[in-house]
Amino acid sequence: MPFADTVIPADWASEPLRYAEFSGGGAGAAPPTWAQQVLLRSIARFGSNHRFLNLRRTVPVSPRAGLTVATATQAVGALVSRHSALRTRLPVVDGGHHQETAPAGLFPLLVCAGTGDGAQAARHAADRLGDVAFDHSAEWPLRVALVTVDDRVRQIVLVFSHTTVDANAAEIVLRDLRLLLLRGGLPTPPGPQSVDVARLQHGSDRHRSQRSVAYWLREFDRLPRQPLVPSGPGLEPHLRRGVLVSSAVDKAARLVAARHRVSVSAALLAAYHAMAVGASGRELSGLFPMAHNRFRTEYAQAVANLGQIGFCVVDLAGRPDFAELLHRVWTASLNGLRHAYYDPSALRHAFEERGLDYGTAFHPHHYFNDVRLPLGGVDKAPEVTRDELRAAMTDSTFSWTAGLNAASWHLLAHVVDEPDAVGVTLTVDTRHLPMDSVEPFLRGMEELLVEAAFGDVRWPWSPKATTPAGPVPPRTEDVEATVYADFAGGRAASAPLTWGQRAMWRTVEEFESPEAYRVLSLPRTLAVPTRAEVTVPEAVRALGTLVARHGSLRTRFRRRDDEVHQETAASGRLPVGVHAVPRPPDDPDGRAAAAELATRLRESRFDHVTEWPLRVALVTVDGRVRQVVVVFSHATVDFHATDVVLRDLRRLLLHGALDRPVGLQSVDLAGRERDAERRRSERAVAYWVRQLPGIAASLSDPVGSGSAPRYRRGSLVSRAVHHAARLVSTRHAVSTSNVVLAATAAGLTGAGGQDSCGIVVMANNRFQPGHQDAVGTLNQIGLARLDLADRPGFAELLSRARRGALDAYRHAYYDPAVWERTFTDLGHDHRTFLAPYCYLNDARLTRDVDPTDTGPDETTLRAMVGDSEFRWLPELARFPWRCRVQVLDAPGAVELVVTADTRYFPAERVEPFLRGVEALLVEAAFRDVPWPWSPAAAGPYAAD
Repeated sequence: MPFADTVIPADWASEPLRYAEFSGGGAGAAPPTWAQQVLLRSIARFGSNHRFLNLRRTVPVSPRAGLTVATATQAVGALVSRHSALRTRLPVVDGGHHQETAPAGLFPLLVCAGTGDGAQAARHAADRLGDVAFDHSAEWPLRVALVTVDDRVRQIVLVFSHTTVDANAAEIVLRDLRLLLLRGGLPTPPGPQSVDVARLQHGSDRHRSQRSVAYWLREFDRLPRQPLVPSGPGLEPHLRRGVLVSSAVDKAARLVAARHRVSVSAALLAAYHAMAVGASGRELSGLFPMAHNRFRTEYAQAVANLGQIGFCVVDLAGRPDFAELLHRVWTASLNGLRHAYYDPSALRHAFEERGLDYGTAFHPHHYFNDVRLPLGGVDKAPEVTRDELRAAMTDSTFSWTAGLNAASWHLLAHVVDEPDAVGVTLTVDTRHLPMDSVEPFLRGMEELLVEAAFGDVRWPWSPKATTPAGPVPPRTEDVEATVYADFAGGRAASAPLTWGQRAMWRTVEEFESPEAYRVLSLPRTLAVPTRAEVTVPEAVRALGTLVARHGSLRTRFRRRDDEVHQETAASGRLPVGVHAVPRPPDDPDGRAAAAELATRLRESRFDHVTEWPLRVALVTVDGRVRQVVVVFSHATVDFHATDVVLRDLRRLLLHGALDRPVGLQSVDLAGRERDAERRRSERAVAYWVRQLPGIAASLSDPVGSGSAPRYRRGSLVSRAVHHAARLVSTRHAVSTSNVVLAATAAGLTGAGGQDSCGIVVMANNRFQPGHQDAVGTLNQIGLARLDLADRPGFAELLSRARRGALDAYRHAYYDPAVWERTFTDLGHDHRTFLAPYCYLNDARLTRDVDPTDTGPDETTLRAMVGDSEFRWLPELARFPWRCRVQVLDAPGAVELVVTADTRYFPAERVEPFLRGVEALLVEAAFRDVPWPWSPAAAGPYAAD
């Protein structure tokens, strides 16, 4: 039998595949179903929201089944043969989509190897298959992966296109697949398929559609015409989504449903509607529930997308109590669901004929979609007391999920199944509702249902207010619990970004890869002495006081009029992870656990719109807090600010209070920069303009084609550099930072004979009055110029490095927007024109030198060189500099890290360069080194 063309997703081309043969009836063409029309129109208008619309399901297989790949492939072939909807595509014909069902063909299956029960590999496969949009014209509307362990199939992953099936249809398909795996065949005929439904809808069901459209118009005319006026510009994207996972909502909704003899969906819908309209004062409000449209007997087993939006008007006259509201919502929603089966084109044209904008008419009202399975019906009431239900509320978790770009409503709710709980996702249009209203709304809905489970709740059905917590820290298997540090009493404020924040924000927006943006988080760990006996509640209270004290720690970013602003909240909740060391003898002070938590907490990029700019975890040993792990966002604080914050936290943990005034916060710094610091910025920019033309670039021309990957990172951990820099610092009365600056300049220019050297340095900008204890991002780059024309010895180079660094630091505090505009006007690309200059960032926390410390003698110091360790670090996908040198703390040593663009700084030069700097500093610790500053036989650019 000839087969239809085999369609394979492009990224499967090199993967191990199997092909399931299928053949069956129902071949032919049909128009799209009504539900398909809605989805296709949405995709055409707003783009594919495939991560939301692709339906991911997994069928676990018992090891006792001994299921082979061949048998599983045969079962999938039988499944696709049985359900023509799974072999139906939506090509464009004559400018419009049509359904075409293939009579026979080959269905590709991805084969993935797993371990254990294969669940982890199945989750990875589901993400891989579900995160890519379907090509509805060419691809089958189902993707399948077989996860094998020891050559036996343990998991079958299915990802459905929502254009062809809905959640109910997906369950029917999964049921049939299980039966095919168990029995090898099915005796019963399949239900109607997508093309069958389409033919009915474009035939005998048109009269039903006409009645539904008439109902919509009649009911919509009851609502007052009150357009929703934006209260602000909103965020980007406008629609933000928060999720509450709650067993209390699940149990309370079932109790309410049993008590009032309604469905659980009705109880959830009434609670949602009560929270949405309780403070509005309206007597009539519009509600749009999603209908599964499977009330008709012939559609019960349909494999198609039948879901459509219903509409009803809820009458709130007389300020009913919740029991009466529930009855009204139940009655109205049933009426709306009965009229949720219609031709969307006919409905749209009917609204437009009335002069209504179909795209915005529904915006002031509310959307609700209960996608739990099974839907409807009265569940058995759980046996739970009021106290037990309230205790369950403490286990509810709130988190943020990906936002949306567009929707037809300003408020949307989705309810999904969760293990022993339900998940309620609330989406708000931030042009009309503040993002911070999402969590209080959901927790208020939970509180209302819990109250209504055991008694009546009078209008306006408003439980006590709750405070937004922000996202829960990333879950790891080692974090056993999440608690919340409440903070209140602070100052709410809004301001533009500081100059340091603007420079950092550009970096945040430009970095993409995890390896790159990880450097934008600052992990710190605070050890708590055993004698302090700090409990978790005491630590949580201290953290709440700390965040209330420092406005920068409760600041998030908002975009307004295409400009990013910072907003400081007056109150809120900080989620805090709690980890108990399972075996205290193995980790008595919790240091190992803290190091691992710090690594994990910095893995994901900060969401500066929704998340507080710090993540916190407590490590306990024998019930007492021994380590506090804090990961800060570098977009809000710099290294010096983290020291200020940890100093305050240490005081709060040990003494419970602070007696010193709080330093300047980010919004204070932004205010000063708008006014008093303008002249300083002008002088700094003028300095840059004067200095740059006379400095020769060290890395101006490519020296090769570069390696793959292009950006390499090499590290040298050296005790010798640590001690030598201190000896040189004491001997010549300069800072260790200036010592490293001079050695870097020597390594870059000694072999080339340049007359000058320019190095971009990072300045902490703490010299200004009031900045010493400021909690904000103040660091900016400066430009240090070193003149080399007379070929000075290293002692003189140190003196010039000191002067050049001081000049750079004095002129490293400026408005980056003015700086960028100035150099753009001079003909430079402000994003790339500094790349030919080396960037040096001394990020050590301790740089001071004790002048009484004599340090090691020459023999001892030289012996340390042999202990230095060079290694390659993970490379970067892209990087803005051709050479960056970082100076980092290491236990008893210094770590020098070079990030090199290998087109300009070849990989084979990285280790010789670092060892050359080390050799120079060891030599300079005891005597001057003349130009070209090459004390060792192998110079800084010598071959390996």
